[in-house]
Amino acid sequence: MSEKKVGFFNKKTDTSLKSIPKPQSAFTADNTELLGSIKTQEDILKTNNKSLGIPASIWCSYMALLDVTDNDYTYELLEELIQERIHKLPIDKKKDYERQLERKEDYEREKLQKKINKRK
Repeated sequence: MSEKKVGFFNKKTDTSLKSIPKPQSAFTADNTELLGSIKTQEDILKTNNKSLGIPASIWCSYMALLDVTDNDYTYELLEELIQERIHKLPIDKKKDYERQLERKEDYEREKLQKKINKRK
């Protein structure tokens, strides 16, 4: 019989020092290859989804409208309907809308940021 032991814990680990890899290119302001891979921070409202609780009959009407339009996604049609309604608002109501929108966006960003920070 051989003295070789089989098993996960009987394997010897390599403790030798590994060589440090050399970078392919140095980071400079002129290096467009590296600058292109840097991600800019997206707006937190664009990366988090919300839902609307609407009655099924209205949902069916909305989905039928989506089927007969050239929109592929529900949010595209909803955005189109919102923009159409905003254009019909009188100037004073439009200013109220913009003020309310800014306030609600700020509140949502703050709420989402707290949620993200809580996870960390």
